[in-house]
Amino acid sequence: MKKSLFIIAMSLVATIGFAQENKWNAGLVIGYGTDISKASLGGRVVWDIIEPFSVAAGFNRYFKDSYDDGFVNTDVKYWDLNLDFHWNVLRGESYNVYPLIGLTYLHGKATAEGGGEKISNSDGKFGVNIGVGGQYNFSENWGAAIEAKYQIRDGGQFVPSLSVMYRF
Repeated sequence: MKKSLFIIAMSLVATIGFAQENKWNAGLVIGYGTDISKASLGGRVVWDIIEPFSVAAGFNRYFKDSYDDGFVNTDVKYWDLNLDFHWNVLRGESYNVYPLIGLTYLHGKATAEGGGEKISNSDGKFGVNIGVGGQYNFSENWGAAIEAKYQIRDGGQFVPSLSVMYRF
């Protein structure tokens, strides 16, 4: 139920964002999750709703962990969804600096295989994002952003990230 509400909320934001005639960005993100202790690669879309406010939706997939003790081979995979609200408090012709607040959903799955058996288990946690970021536009169509946020949830984590985006 919670997962469905989160997906509906992201779809609503996407619909509102595309209905606006304002600029929006899409790009690639590289980050790191301190609780997971893994780097991530993902995608991100940012809609400039009105001049001081933006909404960012993102998906990140963390690099897989594999363990093999000679008897059991275990793979651990994580991904997260984020929906953040930016208040662009410092704005210039080519930059924005913002605090952010938003929602996050982290999903993890572990699969163990050994002795002819395979066992799999997965779990997900909702949480809140809080942090700061900045975006610099190199040209009319290209920009980069850096963010540092904390995902407040059971087993919270600090997530710094860097993104390169194409501006439409």
